[in-house]
Amino acid sequence: MNIKEFKAYARDRLAPSVEQPELRFLVSALLSHFAAIPNYWYHTHEDHLLSPAVAGELLQAVDQAAQGRPLQYILGFVHFGNCRIGVDERVLIPRPETEEMWDRARYITGPVLDACTGSGCLAIALKKGRPQTNVYAFDLSSDALDVASQNAALNQAQVHFFRADLTDVPGLEEAALKAGLEKQTVGLLISNPPYVTESQKKEMSPRVLSYEPHSALFVPDENPLCHYRHLAALGSRFLCSGGTLMAEINENFGREAALLFQQAGFKEVLVHKDLNEKNRILSALWVP
Repeated sequence: MNIKEFKAYARDRLAPSVEQPELRFLVSALLSHFAAIPNYWYHTHEDHLLSPAVAGELLQAVDQAAQGRPLQYILGFVHFGNCRIGVDERVLIPRPETEEMWDRARYITGPVLDACTGSGCLAIALKKGRPQTNVYAFDLSSDALDVASQNAALNQAQVHFFRADLTDVPGLEEAALKAGLEKQTVGLLISNPPYVTESQKKEMSPRVLSYEPHSALFVPDENPLCHYRHLAALGSRFLCSGGTLMAEINENFGREAALLFQQAGFKEVLVHKDLNEKNRILSALWVP
């Protein structure tokens, strides 16, 4: 099989479900990853022969894509900040909005606590940028923590991971102390908690709904800010005076989320828009 024949196979398998610009990007990404073929060969080297082993991997990858599996899971990684982050169905795929939050947070000084770390992308990228900073991160999912630990090793970033439940702040406090994190010492508490309401499922891609972990995505319609109440309580215990809390939020609840943190005693509560002009990142200072 040559590149031209592979492109034809991919087009036939994916055309019913993938638009043309996305199809070209997907095919180029697969050729680059599995065959180490540069993107400009897409048109200029169509007669290049693929080895049987590589062709088999490419055909299998296309079949997975045809079933709706996200490209990031097929490749097994994403680039995030200055890191390569491994991903599979145990963790959410990091979004551009989360990378925007990392970009806002990366110059904030002091120890870091990453709540609901998932793949570990935020904690690891922050640690890579500031190797001398102590970075702690927790998640309720043991599977996610396995992925995060592997990613930390891959990126040679020493992050202190521990298992804890954000909704159980006393238990979380105990786990954090056992991990070596002292109260009122954190300079940055950062989090991308679940925030998509159950009623918003109907607006989401089948790829997301079929493959990404729902426990890391959804909250009840009747209590959409549940995790932010726990984040506020966590921040009041572990942030130092002047420390920053930063969290990704549901675009529909920016005003409500800001009010929650103001009522919890935080100062300078701000809601920042993402590149799509949606309310996406909340920041606040803890000044007891």
